[in-house]
Amino acid sequence: MGSFAMTLIWAVIFVLAMFIEAQTAEMVAVWFMPGALISLVLSIFEVKTYVQVIVFVAASVILLILAKTVFRKKLARLYSKQKTDTDLLIGRTVRVEEDIVNSEERGAVRINGQTWSARMDDDNESAIVGEMVTVLKISGVKLICKKN
Repeated sequence: MGSFAMTLIWAVIFVLAMFIEAQTAEMVAVWFMPGALISLVLSIFEVKTYVQVIVFVAASVILLILAKTVFRKKLARLYSKQKTDTDLLIGRTVRVEEDIVNSEERGAVRINGQTWSARMDDDNESAIVGEMVTVLKISGVKLICKKN
């Protein structure tokens, strides 16, 4: 196969991997991008096709192995220490904006200038507008609260 054809193939693989990666929430194609880019450069310099393929496969496999072992452990350690914005809501005392009645599946609280759907932790309990409640946990997009 000619060097122009191989350059085009590596460019397509690179763009396709980038597109797939952009469409997914998980890292599924990122491993192929560096290998395709290196092989694309090799094809421009008319390095033999089999060498380009070996470099592509080797780079992709090495990155995949590193990501599944070394990088994952380092990232897990880094992110386990950081709370998300929503984690910071737990334990906060907030004002009821709309009566919280679990049986009617309604209720809202205001926190940090935002209105959140809210439910009581105990189905037999309710809270009326103006009362203060404490956020116990987050379930989906609802704050689960208890009376103070």
